[in-house]
Amino acid sequence: MAELTVLQEKLAVAWGLALAAATLTEKVDERTPDRALRLELSRMRADALETQARCHAEAARLPKDVLDELRATAQRTKNHAGELSIVWLKAGTDPVGAWTFLAMGEAGEVAAWLAVTQLAEDAANERLLGLARWALEVQRAHLESALAGTVSLAADERPLHVALH
Repeated sequence: MAELTVLQEKLAVAWGLALAAATLTEKVDERTPDRALRLELSRMRADALETQARCHAEAARLPKDVLDELRATAQRTKNHAGELSIVWLKAGTDPVGAWTFLAMGEAGEVAAWLAVTQLAEDAANERLLGLARWALEVQRAHLESALAGTVSLAADERPLHVALH
């Protein structure tokens, strides 16, 4: 088993969150009645798949034992995120609740890519820095979309009705 550098570990975490994001957007889509928001989720899912592919391409440049450890760490991160989504997105979760969880996930991805960006800068790793800057821009846009979607869905609610659980 290879030991990962801090930069490699944070890259693997960001990769794992991208793996989880593809699944999460599908779960949120199931609870989203608004067509425009569902199209946004589709775009976010495509971006998650692109991020996964870019992470894999970078990881594939490394020795096989490091690649294997990166994949394992990414998979553990995906599994942890998936466990959280199962708890949050239980059967009765309404659209606002689903988009609230999505916003939390997107904020986590922004934080992960901020860390990778800083570490890649400190390591003068231009290849990973390019990936991190690209992914950070994508994730910031996703976070803004998730927040806007939450507000849009909340605006459709009737604020003085009793909430059903």
